[in-house]
Amino acid sequence: MSTVAGPATRDGSGDMLVSACLVGAGTLAAVTLDARLWHWFVVPVAACGVLIGADVVAWLRGRLDTFDPRGVLAVLGFHFFYLAPLLHVLLDYWPTRIVPSVSWPDALGTMAVLNVAGLILYRWVVALPGRSAPPRARFRVRLDERRFVRIVGAGVAIGMLAFVVVVLRFGGVLGFLATVTSDREALTGLGWLLMTAEMFPMLIFVLIVVHRRRALAGRPELVLLLLAGFALVQFLVGGLRGSRSNTVWPVLLGLMLVHLLVARVSRKALVIFALVFGSFMYIYGLYKSAGTDVLDIARGTRTVAEVSAETGRDVPTMLLGDLGRSDIQAIVLDRKRQGQGDLGYGRSYVGDVLVLVPNRLLPERPPSKAVYGTEVLMGVGAYDHQASVGASRIYGIAGEAMLNFGPLGAVLSFGVLGLVIRGAQRLYRRARYGDELGPKILAPALCLASVLTLTSDLDNVVVMLVTRFLPVGLAALLACAVVRQPPAATVVRPRAAASPVARRNAR
Repeated sequence: MSTVAGPATRDGSGDMLVSACLVGAGTLAAVTLDARLWHWFVVPVAACGVLIGADVVAWLRGRLDTFDPRGVLAVLGFHFFYLAPLLHVLLDYWPTRIVPSVSWPDALGTMAVLNVAGLILYRWVVALPGRSAPPRARFRVRLDERRFVRIVGAGVAIGMLAFVVVVLRFGGVLGFLATVTSDREALTGLGWLLMTAEMFPMLIFVLIVVHRRRALAGRPELVLLLLAGFALVQFLVGGLRGSRSNTVWPVLLGLMLVHLLVARVSRKALVIFALVFGSFMYIYGLYKSAGTDVLDIARGTRTVAEVSAETGRDVPTMLLGDLGRSDIQAIVLDRKRQGQGDLGYGRSYVGDVLVLVPNRLLPERPPSKAVYGTEVLMGVGAYDHQASVGASRIYGIAGEAMLNFGPLGAVLSFGVLGLVIRGAQRLYRRARYGDELGPKILAPALCLASVLTLTSDLDNVVVMLVTRFLPVGLAALLACAVVRQPPAATVVRPRAAASPVARRNAR
């Protein structure tokens, strides 16, 4: 398959200069307005903002496409590396029952120094020159659209059948709703059945967009109606059981699919999407903790502030707990510098991959990130699976690398992140600027997984790939056919007429 390159996205010094000016001005204003920021940690945090902000500037200037993985990661990373550490200090928001051996700003600053080194490595990796075009192959893989539609249709039927089985298992629709809203423990052990049951809304959406993409082009009202319906069905099927990702990520994948197959989605529309789903994540966080009691807000018997105070789910929790890892990475680094907890040397990654294997098939597992994380945060021997004593945290790619390989592992993890984003960006440009159907179908889930690598642990990425990529990816694989490439046209240049002197010499 030939690779179609998109517009140049050179990493010019102009973007870095603009980023330095904006971050410098913002940091100066923040330090001037709040004396709590008069601390050395602000310097490496601002440096992180400049380094990742250069790609944000490129994205805003249109030199990176709307959903280009490098641009999307930069927008997320600007909050992750720059805004979140400042907000932690400004809002005085820290993990409960965890006290570092140094002050929190000192811990944040030390972690920011590692992040500066890591971001320099990341930028170097993503900026490496690409490979030269491979020689033209005699055969290429082509996705058969008709076969793909038939296979996806079969997947829809399987998913709907699994959903019916789940509903009947709990005594019908009312029993199912009561279980997913009030008794979620009853869902334990149904992982694969639930994942199969929850895949059919996404498959229906893919089926419609791929098969009817020409009819949807130029009809934005139909596209919006389709997205709204998809979001509602996905929420009812998979979101009610307490997972925001079961709604947010599928709808974002649907938006990316529309962008690649139907109509371009602008940055403004993406910002609106982020605001809408930011509100959804906040409200859903209340529902996740309070259950159906959150309906008291609609009834007028309790206010949002009251429910938020009771559940501990507030805006800082969403911004710094759900979308950031500054505090947890800083405390892990502080504990590691004190020599607390053993290194996993990669064993936690094995446990992450095996998370999909049912316990009855593999009762004995290698130590997971929960074991190493608990020992680092709470002390050696603190983890007790039987008594449910352990730290349930998400550490991010750098945090989990520290659990396994120490501070150096955190820095080197940015190189891995760069390779992941580099590969995803190559696939995305092929989908965005090429005319092949296969990359357009596969790119959304793989690109989203690559971006979420920054804030997630390996087990989160594995579950994301299995639930969001595997159904569509398997259908695309089964629908592929190998076809012979037509021979490249040979250009024959006309021979120039020989001069009289040349004709005489030839004789």
